[in-house]
Amino acid sequence: MSDMSYPTKEKSQFMNVQGGEKKVMKKILSVALSTAMAFSMFASVAFGETATTPQAKFDALAAKGVLNGYPDGQAHLEKDLTRAEFAKIVTKLFGLSEVTGKLSYKDKGYTATNWAVPYIEAVTAANLMQGKDTVKGIFDYNGKVTVQEVAAVLFRALKLETPATTDNSASAWAKGYAQAVINAGLVAQGTNFKANATRSLVVEAAYAVDNMTTKVAVASAEALTPTTVLVTFADKTTTTLTLTTALVEGVETTIPTFKYKGFDYAGVKVTLAAPKVVSVTAPNSKQLVVKFNRALDSKTVIGTTYGTDTLAPGAIAVTTLTDAQPVDIRYANATLSSDKTELVLTPAGSAYFKGQYTVTVTADVKTDTGVKVTPYTTLLTVADTTAPTIVSVTSTAKATTNKVVVKFSEPVQDGAVAYVDGVSATVPTGSARSSLDEVVLTTSTTLVTGKTYDVSFLNVKDFAGNYITPNPTKTTVTVVADVELPTISSFAVSGEDTIKVVFSKAVDINSLNGVFTLLNSNGVSQGTLVPSKGSDSKTFTLKTPAVPAFTNGVFNGTVVIGAGIRDLLGNVTTATSTQAVTFTKDSVAPTVSSVTYTSTGLAVKFSENVEVKGSNFTLVNDATGVPTPVTVATYKNEDGVVTFNNVTGLATGTYTLRLPAGFVVDLSSSANKSAATVQAVTITATTSTDSKAPVFISAPVVVPTPKSASDQQVTYTIQDASGLNLNTVRDINNYTLDSKALPAGSYVTTNYTGKASDNLVVNVYIPSSGISASKGFDFLITGVQDAAGNAITPQLAKLALVDGVAPKLATATISADDATKLIVNFTEPVKGIDATKFVVKVNGVEATNGVAIASVSGSKYFITISAIQDKYNGADVLYFDNNKDGKVQASEIVAYTSAKTGVIDLSSSFVNAISVTIADKSGVTDMDDNAIDNSVTVNVVK
Repeated sequence: MSDMSYPTKEKSQFMNVQGGEKKVMKKILSVALSTAMAFSMFASVAFGETATTPQAKFDALAAKGVLNGYPDGQAHLEKDLTRAEFAKIVTKLFGLSEVTGKLSYKDKGYTATNWAVPYIEAVTAANLMQGKDTVKGIFDYNGKVTVQEVAAVLFRALKLETPATTDNSASAWAKGYAQAVINAGLVAQGTNFKANATRSLVVEAAYAVDNMTTKVAVASAEALTPTTVLVTFADKTTTTLTLTTALVEGVETTIPTFKYKGFDYAGVKVTLAAPKVVSVTAPNSKQLVVKFNRALDSKTVIGTTYGTDTLAPGAIAVTTLTDAQPVDIRYANATLSSDKTELVLTPAGSAYFKGQYTVTVTADVKTDTGVKVTPYTTLLTVADTTAPTIVSVTSTAKATTNKVVVKFSEPVQDGAVAYVDGVSATVPTGSARSSLDEVVLTTSTTLVTGKTYDVSFLNVKDFAGNYITPNPTKTTVTVVADVELPTISSFAVSGEDTIKVVFSKAVDINSLNGVFTLLNSNGVSQGTLVPSKGSDSKTFTLKTPAVPAFTNGVFNGTVVIGAGIRDLLGNVTTATSTQAVTFTKDSVAPTVSSVTYTSTGLAVKFSENVEVKGSNFTLVNDATGVPTPVTVATYKNEDGVVTFNNVTGLATGTYTLRLPAGFVVDLSSSANKSAATVQAVTITATTSTDSKAPVFISAPVVVPTPKSASDQQVTYTIQDASGLNLNTVRDINNYTLDSKALPAGSYVTTNYTGKASDNLVVNVYIPSSGISASKGFDFLITGVQDAAGNAITPQLAKLALVDGVAPKLATATISADDATKLIVNFTEPVKGIDATKFVVKVNGVEATNGVAIASVSGSKYFITISAIQDKYNGADVLYFDNNKDGKVQASEIVAYTSAKTGVIDLSSSFVNAISVTIADKSGVTDMDDNAIDNSVTVNVVK
């Protein structure tokens, strides 16, 4: 039952003297009313996540018209809260019904007209608050509410659990309430619970309560895999759901109702996006990172070359563009992230990225559910100017060591010089290194645990040639003692004759030989278990020396674990132990899990690893009933998936696969045979066996065109046996000039004949007005695909295009060094120009005569303008003698001034406006004979 009482010794601090002048009481009630109204909407507000301080929370509510503050416009979060105000907040926060027509207390002024009465009666009826003096029936609505009283009310309203232990400043009666709200995150641990509650504290508590009691809306849902969905809520929190029914790609699906923070969520929809590349980046000059939106089938991106994980053939192509550093990606080291969505490629040897490349991801890359990734091509520019840094320096020993492990921020080249404690250390190179971004130093100095040593490096540089800064760089390392013995973290039977053992730390596999002995139920040795390495240096597989002697399909025994297991630092176990084990004979036959038709053949996935024993099987076309006998010829058998490479050329439709009994056997001692199997197979256009990309029959070349032609034409020829995707051929975005989009107005045509396998001549038309210089351009073709989605290998050609942009006047300014000279700039160098080609106006009067070219610098011309001094109607004037009659005409007057005949000082006060235009039919052209655009007039700004 809730404790509603307050001990007598506490009562005195809650009492408040009533009465006083009516004017004072009126003011008190006014403030109380405004405060209570300010908090009246708490229950209906879902607070914004950006409100992280009391003022920010108050402001967020005020912006929504919820809070108004005090009459002076301020929040006054520092002020204390009355019991009446708190009663209204509790009523609104927890959605209580206001109670009218009832007066449970005898406080002075506690009448039906008192604004606080409906709220006080509401919290009383809900057993959340009661009077301060139950004998006299006094609620004390103008008294201050304390933090521990707030805690008690929140405890009751939220039905919190009473904690077993308490550690707070509350009075004895309230310690449990205080600890409960602390544990719920409503009030801070160090709060003085006996103090009055401020508006700030109540705002904080109300904010937290609202978060606990308000259902947060779903902001988004993203399908990570066909059976996992990431749901993000409006408050930025997330949850990951696992579905029992797989999503169908491209189909919007309503996921089943789920619970989050106690609330039910229904109607959330999600669409499984097609597998695609999210991004291609080069975080440094040595690594290429390809990010996907779905988990990949590692076999489609990672192959093996001389025992090293390398890029799978045909998965990704990297084309080196003009002047870029050559990189052969085919033998790059390949690693896949733990979630299988990020592929990191590290070119072999000293190769590194610098410049521009095209990166093409082909349809050979598949998800872990066997779906092809959408082919993708992008242009990547690599310019690594960031120097490597030291991420960590560590040294671990049992007692002493001579090893220091240094981790860098990126791969670094061989050739660095290192010193430990002032003594030269050996820096491994080439294959002796653990990884490109790590070196293990060996020093002749004996390093003792617990001591700190100086470590310095000279000439550490990344593959782009950036040296570490400063060079040399100094740091320190403290040798950490590790005398912990390796222990077994897990020991579990994983097959009818194998055990998976995981240790607490890395151990030396050689120390496991002869350590594990298998005994039968009578204690008779069955031999020692043979260890083999698992996924890492802590995980191993132990195999029995012979198939266990099963009794009724079961072998119960004991594994004796001897001493001598050694970690990599030399810590050796001395104790022995035992583990009970039960092996169960594998009597379950393998079954077919799925069948897919891919570009490499018919892939049959079994429930476990198998060995193919059968020599033939049958595929029946469901539409025609025609059987296709298949003789087992070439096939690939890996991880339970058998791909029959000779099954190709099947038409679109549904088929029935019929495998005879015993077609495969599992790898158990019993070699369990598969039963006769009938499995449906669907073949669509997307499962076409076409894996050959389109090819270039002829490289891009420029078709000679007349100078007057509005477009310049580039042509090339491609071919694909099964037909091209013409939309990708005509997509203007699949072509670039010098790594930029083609000029606006470019378009593509073809000579498509209607026969898919014919050579396709492609013409790309580029507006001459978009070519601003005559030079060799890098013309790049990417993204062209065939009908099956195979992308063409990007093609780069150096094409000589001709400048088709007309020169123009650019600017005209008065020389800062000589105000008699006007500097006229063109957009590019021009020819065929002289002084008569400039149409210059001063104060609106054209200078037909008097314009001269003083000097030329590239596309910059320095010109002067001369005028004659004379009198007109008795006044001094400067004029241009345009008609060469030696007399001033009104239309020739530049200005009324006494300035002398000669070159005009353009900075003079009488010069108000200057404009320059090129004369019509001037014959001025650029160096490629493009006629000047004389429609441009430039005005000089003084």
